[in-house]
Amino acid sequence: MSDHAPPLDGIRVLDLTSYIAGSYGAMMLADLGAGVIKVEAPEGDSFRELPGFFGWNRGKRSICVNLKTGEGRRIIEALAVQADVVMENMRPGVADRLGIGDAALRTLNPRLIYCSVTAFGSTGPYADRPGFDPLLQALCGHMVIQGATGPPQFIRIAINDYYAASLGAQAVLAALFTRERTGQGQRVETSLLHASLALQSGSVVDYPGKPVFARENPTYRLYEAGDGEWFFLACGNQSFWGKLSKALGLDHLRDDPRFAGWLLRLEHSGELLPILIDTFKSKKRAEWLEVLAAHDIPAAPVQALAEFMKDPAVRHLGMIQEYDGHPDVGHLTLMGQPIRMSPAATRDPGPPPALDQHTDDVLRELGYDERAIADLRSRAVVGALPGAGKVPRVKQP
Repeated sequence: MSDHAPPLDGIRVLDLTSYIAGSYGAMMLADLGAGVIKVEAPEGDSFRELPGFFGWNRGKRSICVNLKTGEGRRIIEALAVQADVVMENMRPGVADRLGIGDAALRTLNPRLIYCSVTAFGSTGPYADRPGFDPLLQALCGHMVIQGATGPPQFIRIAINDYYAASLGAQAVLAALFTRERTGQGQRVETSLLHASLALQSGSVVDYPGKPVFARENPTYRLYEAGDGEWFFLACGNQSFWGKLSKALGLDHLRDDPRFAGWLLRLEHSGELLPILIDTFKSKKRAEWLEVLAAHDIPAAPVQALAEFMKDPAVRHLGMIQEYDGHPDVGHLTLMGQPIRMSPAATRDPGPPPALDQHTDDVLRELGYDERAIADLRSRAVVGALPGAGKVPRVKQP
């Protein structure tokens, strides 16, 4: 382990988020070494019932505070005074009504970076609408593109949520850098709508005569091998097309003018596709992957995530992190650190918290004594509701 501190060592984040787009963004800062306090309502984050919660909240400390009480708000204010960053993903206006919005908290701490992630932006015709990743997939064209020439397709990975989280974390890092130069905090924001279009920056491009790509691409698609197993072929340029022609014993197609470029292969896909389909059904997938690799042709087997997690490349890069003794589930497997830095170091920030796990510790750090903490708990100003935060588990046979 490196002796150098993580890049965000000493940065304090007050995490008022829930779901994915907010929680994962704050976790990205925890991964970089920030100290993150996750504030949850007495019933806990709405997504605690999902196993994915663990993958969006590692490295944080959890406190339960009733924000609808004056004393609860004062706890948040005290934390905000000490914080460098506040993150929230409530509907526009909700944080202000609770007294924990940008204006209120940055009045107390002008150096504060206040990050807001919404569904459709903090202003505009859809600002008050509820929004979740699949709705943006439908609205912004993702499902149409995924379905190509067939029916729309739902992408089961929450791509807009994850990218909005990344944009939020990116904005926070930029604001922290600006604060180093100016001494001033600021408000930053992004949304699922912003993320959805940003993910499609290449597709948003338009001009007169722009070619249409929503057609079958014979050299950039899934193929079924002779044993019924699938793989993806990704010949993305003319150089790879030449290598593919040779690897498949179809040298005569290499210089065929019908297939002399990406757009031409799209235009003549009806002629090329049957040839490739029949060719790839002549051998097992493992054989084809070996042939393609030997000719430096990009291809990969279709497999489940659980299988990929065992891949030697994944293990080599440390992308599997395991914890023992988690208070909710015992043995817990999460993804590893996705960023490497040198000489600064990214370190394992620790497992995700159980609901209410650190409330007393954080209150003590704010100066509350045991009697005051017990009083706050007795009046439900802090603490979890009985039975809240339990993670569903399937009984083993």
